[in-house]
Amino acid sequence: MKIIDKEIRINRGDRLLIEFSIDNGADKYTFKDGDKIKFSVYRKKELDKPPVLQKEFTPTVGSNNVDIDISSQNMKIGEMANKPIEYWYEIELNGEETIIGYDSDGAKRLILYPEGADL
Repeated sequence: MKIIDKEIRINRGDRLLIEFSIDNGADKYTFKDGDKIKFSVYRKKELDKPPVLQKEFTPTVGSNNVDIDISSQNMKIGEMANKPIEYWYEIELNGEETIIGYDSDGAKRLILYPEGADL
């Protein structure tokens, strides 16, 4: 897995693990009781449809980061393919504020590379 300028590159079926924090000016946001982080993956150009993957994470109160940890089984998105497939993703705080998502720079891409068949 590699992240380059908010673009996630990962092989289908690999575990996705991101130590996520929110920039809050000069400091990092400190998570409060009741905060939730939602990570959603959509088919390219289908933000108006249900996500193909959505997970919610509860940060530790008082911490400045949360692990977005998605199992290898959950990262078997879509069918096996012989080419990279582009998805779009977003990360929200409390379902109310998009922290990373489609903005003036365009979509935030998750590139899913092929996995080998386990025959």
